[in-house]
Amino acid sequence: MNRLTRALVSAPQTWTRVSGGANVGFAGLRGVSRYWNNAQAGGHYVLRASAPAMRTQMFATSAEKMSDEEKAQHVRRDRAYDWITEEAEILIARAYNRHKPLGDKSQSYPPALSVEDLERGIGQPFHYAPKNIIDRASYGLMKVLRVFVHGFFREKYDHHAVVLETVAAVPGIVAAFHRHMRSLRRMQRDHGWINPLQEEAENERMHLLIWMKVCQPSYLERLLVLAAQGVYTLFYMGLYFTSPRAAHRLVGYLEEEAFAAYTQYLQAIDAGKIENKPAPDIAIEYYRLPLDAKLRDVVLHVRADECMHRDFNHALANAYHAGNIDARPQFMGDDMRENMK
Repeated sequence: MNRLTRALVSAPQTWTRVSGGANVGFAGLRGVSRYWNNAQAGGHYVLRASAPAMRTQMFATSAEKMSDEEKAQHVRRDRAYDWITEEAEILIARAYNRHKPLGDKSQSYPPALSVEDLERGIGQPFHYAPKNIIDRASYGLMKVLRVFVHGFFREKYDHHAVVLETVAAVPGIVAAFHRHMRSLRRMQRDHGWINPLQEEAENERMHLLIWMKVCQPSYLERLLVLAAQGVYTLFYMGLYFTSPRAAHRLVGYLEEEAFAAYTQYLQAIDAGKIENKPAPDIAIEYYRLPLDAKLRDVVLHVRADECMHRDFNHALANAYHAGNIDARPQFMGDDMRENMK
């Protein structure tokens, strides 16, 4: 078996539709079978190796010359998202690609994740440990902001979600604007940063529209939104033009806090403090949920989105730290955004 064949066999792989049938999607799988007939849809799928895995395998030391421990160390060293588990990386990518408003509509959707995947596989509160003064400053700022937010909303988790998303949609569009202007100014390609950042902002805006169908903010909360959005937009623009690395790291830590907030939201629903009402139609359409989906299902999917934003922004901060700002960002597992231009 030559080196290229070993790379194809050992890399994480993806089922991709090649002909016929309904648009039933693909799933990230690790297997050795090369072909699968889809009897229900009438089409078939072939197995292809994901690009990031191919790159890792092709430039790895020959497998025959490495012990099992050396292989494990090599995989850990080469993972761009090494602060989360491999299982979580796969599940987060699959969950996020259930919606792709700015992506290629010709691509199919992955199958829905189970509640167990959304709760157990993605439900672990991963944390990126600060490694330097910029990381520590960003983390410290997040903790200061957390005190004010928790003091204002306390246990009003649904209202907290509404106000949170009005601000959470700011960083993605600011970062995309910065990269857009940089591309124009330097008269060169952006290498795939702009679209994922725009999609992040769009995803957060969709969260807001979903929560607006669940509860209505008070007059005081609307005033808070006006003030917070204005101040935060100006602050984040200044921070991004000063230190994009610090800006992305801050967002990563803010998304860690958003994950915690949605976990508390789930706990409030389970405790009966918030009614587990039917999911809004907009959420059912956006996340491709069953018609009988409940509010709890929506919170699980929104929390999974925040996991993607958390880890993607930490990865972008690492890219700036390493000086890899003129290369494509590294995406998780089978994230379909890998194919964006």
